[in-house]
Amino acid sequence: MKAKGKVDRMGMKANKPDFTGINQMIGMLRELDGSFLEMTEGVLRLKEDAEAACREKLLSQAVCALADIPVEELENSSTPVRTSLLLDAGYRNLKDLYSASDEEILAVSGIGAKQLAAIRFFVEEFRQTIAGREGIRLRPDEPDAPDRDLVTKTARFLNAEPAVREALEVSGDLHARILQLTDSVTIRGGLRWFFSSRKKKEESIRAVGEMIAFCDSPQYHRTRRFIAIYQQAAGMSEEQALADFRRNSASYYAWFEKAAGPEKTAANVYESIPLQLASEINGEELDLSGFKGNLRSYQEFGARYVLHQKRVLLGDEMGLGKTIQAIAAMTHLCRKEPDSHFLVVCPTSVLINWIREIHRFSSMEAFLLHGPSTDTALAAWKDRGGAAVTNFESMEKVAGFADNSIKLALLVVDEAHYIKNPQAKRTQRVRSLEDEAERILLMTGTPLENHVEEMCELIRFVRPDLEEGIRQKAQLRHLPEFREMLAPVYLRRRRDQVLLELPPITEEQEWCVMTPEDQAAYQSQLQCRNFMGMRRVSFLQDDLFSSAKASRLLELYGDVQREGRKAILFSYFRETVKKVQDLLQGACVGTLTGSDTVAERQRIIDGFAAAPAGSVLVCQIQAGGTGLNLQAASVVIFCEPQIKPSLTAQAIARVHRMGQTENTLVFHLLCEGTVDEAVNTLMEEKQEEFDLYADESVMADAAESLPDPEWIRQVIDEQRRKYLPAVYVDPIP
Repeated sequence: MKAKGKVDRMGMKANKPDFTGINQMIGMLRELDGSFLEMTEGVLRLKEDAEAACREKLLSQAVCALADIPVEELENSSTPVRTSLLLDAGYRNLKDLYSASDEEILAVSGIGAKQLAAIRFFVEEFRQTIAGREGIRLRPDEPDAPDRDLVTKTARFLNAEPAVREALEVSGDLHARILQLTDSVTIRGGLRWFFSSRKKKEESIRAVGEMIAFCDSPQYHRTRRFIAIYQQAAGMSEEQALADFRRNSASYYAWFEKAAGPEKTAANVYESIPLQLASEINGEELDLSGFKGNLRSYQEFGARYVLHQKRVLLGDEMGLGKTIQAIAAMTHLCRKEPDSHFLVVCPTSVLINWIREIHRFSSMEAFLLHGPSTDTALAAWKDRGGAAVTNFESMEKVAGFADNSIKLALLVVDEAHYIKNPQAKRTQRVRSLEDEAERILLMTGTPLENHVEEMCELIRFVRPDLEEGIRQKAQLRHLPEFREMLAPVYLRRRRDQVLLELPPITEEQEWCVMTPEDQAAYQSQLQCRNFMGMRRVSFLQDDLFSSAKASRLLELYGDVQREGRKAILFSYFRETVKKVQDLLQGACVGTLTGSDTVAERQRIIDGFAAAPAGSVLVCQIQAGGTGLNLQAASVVIFCEPQIKPSLTAQAIARVHRMGQTENTLVFHLLCEGTVDEAVNTLMEEKQEEFDLYADESVMADAAESLPDPEWIRQVIDEQRRKYLPAVYVDPIP
């Protein structure tokens, strides 16, 4: 005991307990119990509110869709309705009828109460059916209160639910524990203390000690923290919710999809998969309790596909989340075997992104096997398990270390077309781990159907038993039968199939008239027949204030500022990137070029994501067109036309991808009467060829090939005739 008058940690004074402190502690624990109960019940109310707003949004969208259904459909109603009467009265579609009052419809001659009831029933049945099959599409930046209300209610639930789930895991039966602790303190006042036996006093003292120990425990402090997180989430303002939606819209749409019901899982999630196989894959267990995020239905199917088929190619188009599907599969396997080892092999440009995504979506340890710390990371990975991430160049050391040493639960190869050549060293090093890997996932957004030979090389790695049959049927690659033959090993979904909520793309060609300075610099390139110099038209001179393209670029940037957007500028040429950076000065938050290190690239991208509206990132298209997520921007500007359709498409896809919440504006800066016209025309022709023959390998390759020297010579000659007539001499035939 301490000296009289002092209070020890058990709330005791020298002669008797500090009943004021004890009762305060009991009150504090009961308050915690009440807050915990309110949290667990409150999150259910938040979910119900969000689901109700989701249903209301779907029904609201369905009303708009009724405009596409003609009144004549009523002829299929079980109660005959004379649609000619409705047409004569000006009702053209079901939306017209939905919006009309009962009095207005009854005012139509020949329409009575029975027909009105039939109309209402029929229109509502259509509305419910449409709502049951459509996905939610939001434009939260437009002043539409229902959209904002849905986003706010969903944000509160999505931000509260993880805290509640984790609190339930760590807190156990908190109510029973607090009840036991507080009820055990039977003496709570001085009078009862005076009349109690020594045994009762000792029991109460022990009970107070247990209460103090609990209040000092990690469980108590974690529970307090989770309650605080819940309360903050439940009180999110509309503006906070909208900001969260813009940052994490992919998670919102994943939840909308689930909230809308299982019937939203459209067949095109796995349209090329035979029904029997699709049913087996859907039945595959997928434990997402350790996954920190929400998966779309097509992503869940993709993760199950990896687990069920074990050795596969995932060919989803860029922007569909191949990375998180791989992490979801790893998370499932890690829940079954906590010490599992996973290895990700990827290009250097996305090493850091993989590490970050693993940390973001899972609790697995992630080890970077790159640079001077590789040996240390390898040893830690072997000892503790988790996910190791390396690049193709480091595979010699990694493969030598893992071979016959580490059993891999899953080997992931990102951008798997890097290992299409069986003679290449990097291919051989990756494939040397085949026996160590229980499962193998090859990932590539390249449409492998267009390159059957390359696809077969990858299939030979994961499913050699299927390779020969696929080669023999290659001539059928444009038919559904060929895709079904690939189904056991190759899964590919397109953005237009599964991301129906993506805001639209608007593309504009911005034709500029050369200034005298533009023309003088352009003519100097024509003099020496410099095709690549010609392509830099209007960005050749040092002073861009005399540039027609730069002038239009500044005007477009003014619109970017006024509309509160961010922009990405692309050029093939490093000199143009530097000049545009200087032109935009403080608005440019950085540049990406082919010489940037992995760390520099990630730092620049993070800075752009965190930058205020009106910011610009300038990229060399070879560096910014692949391996990046740039949906923080909603405006894309090309400084010159590219000479391969895929370069342009990939650059746009880095912005217009899952997570984009604004309509994407794409501008192509072009100079009239220059090489820009010739390249632009050629690319339009190539794009048409590629779209028309997308399933034909030879034609697709031709559409993607570089311009041949003869075409370049003809363009140069034509431009010289136009701008240098006095010096132009017809070439010798």
